[in-house]
Amino acid sequence: MGADKPNGVVDYCRRPPQRPFFQQIQYAIWNPEERTFLGRTGKRWGVIGLIYLVMYICIIIFFSICMCGLLATMDERIPYFTLADSIIGDNPGMGHRPLLFEEGALIWYSADNSTQVKKYVDNINQFLAPYENKSLLINKGVNQRECGDVKPPREEVCAFDTKQFGPCSKQNNYGYSSKTPCIIIKLNRLFNWNPDFYDDPGDLPPTMPPDIKEYINSTTTAQQRRKVWVSCMGERPADVDALGPLKYWPYPGLPETYFPYDNTPGYLSPLVAVQLLKPTLHQIINIRCRAWARNIKYTPSLKERLGSTHLEIMID
Repeated sequence: MGADKPNGVVDYCRRPPQRPFFQQIQYAIWNPEERTFLGRTGKRWGVIGLIYLVMYICIIIFFSICMCGLLATMDERIPYFTLADSIIGDNPGMGHRPLLFEEGALIWYSADNSTQVKKYVDNINQFLAPYENKSLLINKGVNQRECGDVKPPREEVCAFDTKQFGPCSKQNNYGYSSKTPCIIIKLNRLFNWNPDFYDDPGDLPPTMPPDIKEYINSTTTAQQRRKVWVSCMGERPADVDALGPLKYWPYPGLPETYFPYDNTPGYLSPLVAVQLLKPTLHQIINIRCRAWARNIKYTPSLKERLGSTHLEIMID
């Protein structure tokens, strides 16, 4: 029976009629007596649908206005927050390759095992691919130029030639087959960060390794000394002895011409290849590589590695 309507008013407080269970389900979906679907008439469904339609149209319009206002205040190349105002901060970190996700900072291989050597060589090849194949860059590297000691114009960037790595080359398996492995070191990009160089041979930090000081003193021009210097050392006395001599390719520094990073398409970070010439075999060697500039904070702590990167290597 339909709804009771005394004096034309629907009585919603009435007791629902007793029906079998399946008939209750049927009437809940479609009630032929009151002509309701899921408890509402066609008119009520239309009113609700119209309300939601208007509401969502208003939300879309309001959201679009907000997005247009936000995008109008943003630049595709310049972050809204930079350096100390950003989450990253104004102290650039460092990275290295090879770096395998499943192994973390540990490099452990046997020079006679081609499979083990290959996984590290492939990891370095993958990292260096944009340096050797410009077509992998967004703009195909059309704005790259050989800079020398001169900074490029605003819309151009300096090319980096991996042929400067000498024996740390793909053809030489980056030294892994000959037990003289190479580690590729880079400085992480910070937008608009300019290094304050250690470019005065008479004012170098006392903790700087002697081989880096020797290189700085051997330079002949001031421009050659305007670099973010890079050094690697064993973390503990036993690691220092086991690490042995190092060779930096092409030199132990990142030139001024690559700074500051300003998000110009085609930009490639400068690199330093560090070759271990006579590492002790069958022993884990803990290595810390760090960057040297007056405005790069460095902490020797093993927990908070500011301005440095850590790796471990073991050659069987």
